[in-house]
Amino acid sequence: MKTFSNHQKLLFRSAVLQKAIEISSSSSEVRSGTSHTFSTSESQHSDASTYITESYTEVPQQYEAPDDDSTYSLEDFVTMQNLMFDVFNIKKQKLVVTDSSSTTTLESENEELNIGLDIDKTAQKSVENIVDKNVISDLGTLLTGPVRPILTSYPLTKFGTQNRAFNHKHYITYEWLEYSISKDSIFCFACRNFSTGRSGNFEDSFLVGFRNWKKLSVCSGTKGGNKSKLNKLDAHAKSNLHLTCMVKWSAYQKTKETGSVYSQISSQHSLMVKNNRMYMKMLVDIVLFLSCQGIGFRGHDETKDSLNQGNFKELCKLLEKSNEEFGKKFNLKTNYTSHIIQDELINICADVVKEIIVKDIEDVEVFGIMCNEARFYKQEQMALCVRYVKNLDVVERFLGFIDCSKNQDAESLYQYILWYLKMCKLSSKPQIVAQSYDGANVMSGKFNGLQNKIKSQYPYAIYTHCMAHKINLIVLDMCKYVKETRHVFNTLESLYIHFSHPSKNQKLIEIQTKLGIKYTSMIRLSATRWNCRYRNIESVKASYKAIIQALEEEIENEDDRGVN
Repeated sequence: MKTFSNHQKLLFRSAVLQKAIEISSSSSEVRSGTSHTFSTSESQHSDASTYITESYTEVPQQYEAPDDDSTYSLEDFVTMQNLMFDVFNIKKQKLVVTDSSSTTTLESENEELNIGLDIDKTAQKSVENIVDKNVISDLGTLLTGPVRPILTSYPLTKFGTQNRAFNHKHYITYEWLEYSISKDSIFCFACRNFSTGRSGNFEDSFLVGFRNWKKLSVCSGTKGGNKSKLNKLDAHAKSNLHLTCMVKWSAYQKTKETGSVYSQISSQHSLMVKNNRMYMKMLVDIVLFLSCQGIGFRGHDETKDSLNQGNFKELCKLLEKSNEEFGKKFNLKTNYTSHIIQDELINICADVVKEIIVKDIEDVEVFGIMCNEARFYKQEQMALCVRYVKNLDVVERFLGFIDCSKNQDAESLYQYILWYLKMCKLSSKPQIVAQSYDGANVMSGKFNGLQNKIKSQYPYAIYTHCMAHKINLIVLDMCKYVKETRHVFNTLESLYIHFSHPSKNQKLIEIQTKLGIKYTSMIRLSATRWNCRYRNIESVKASYKAIIQALEEEIENEDDRGVN
């Protein structure tokens, strides 16, 4: 038989389809190059096929193909029409699909095929798309698992003199087995999804589809002896490729329950992060507690053999007794309790508090500043406080210390304050509307003092002399120039000196206890702290009876001749 080129096949298909359309659709005359839509049934397919066969017996034995220089025999036309009408051989099937958890009944029937045909290369592509049988769309995925349909009857395939078909009972023995209805073949789900490539052996047939049903049953004996021979299913189940893929499939199923290695590592990492954060949170709580109570952090000797390692580490040892997880972290070589970490935690806590204060000021947009000297050892510092309104309540907050050891003149202090406010992000939007300092000329000077320079930058910053300093100045002047008050405070100073002796102070305490008076101590008077005078007066007033009785007993016993 003659071999046809693709172009020649297309010409023959066009000629056959033209005549088939005229018979099956009983439509108007087909014009060359026109697209038609037609419906076909089994009777129409038969009529069209019969017509083509019979018509070829009546036509001359030689037929010239359209637009072609070659001539072809009747057998050539019959071969082409058989290829053409394979498209319409769609048989009716009734099937049941089992997918591990549910059973679905599917029924497929012959439907009318509505095909738009152009008698050109487009017609060829349309037909080839319909008859494409290489796409396997009815096999399982990793999400669904093996697809194992149970049909009332499977397609028969002739092997020698016997017709054989697949038997769904194999599903029971082989859990990896799946069946494709469209391919009428069985596949290995594990190898199909987890193999790295074809091995070149018989196992590859379960990757591309196996349908030699004769070899599914066990065969006993071989041509060369009496040894039993395994069927293909058992042989594949024992192959190295299959066993490897089954291990991978089993591991994949376990990852659905326990999670992947990555997720397990991530879970362990998350737990470790959680424990570390809990440990650091407790260290921060210790820092906040010591800071709020004004207690020192470190000790003179913080070695392991020391009886007192300082307040910070001693509190860590206390928490270790009641918190096992904290104790595990604390006993590690790296436990984040060194003085460097302590300072860092203190600074972080201070920054957080500062951010809260700045946020409150930004909400109200106006605030006042208060400054005073705060000398520390050999370093000159300036304490900066802010005053603002929060929820209709006036609050005062300490903002920080400013190192001004280099210069303490008005211009330097002004630059220090502007720099610190800029660092706290308070130099732009929020406006200073008030300022308060002591009466020193460098601070309160009307022309060259700090208050004048601040006012040049913030015109609404009204200067107010610190009220606490004013009261102290008033008290000091009153004590100097009013005779009665001078005598009172001189007496208070004498009482402090007299009862500062340990034996006399102990005698006073015993008398206070007998009289049921709460013990209060007297303090030394200060020329710059007016509140100490107030506290001294309160102490003498509360212990007045005990002081008089103690002095009278000393006079009677002549224990101190200077008591008079």
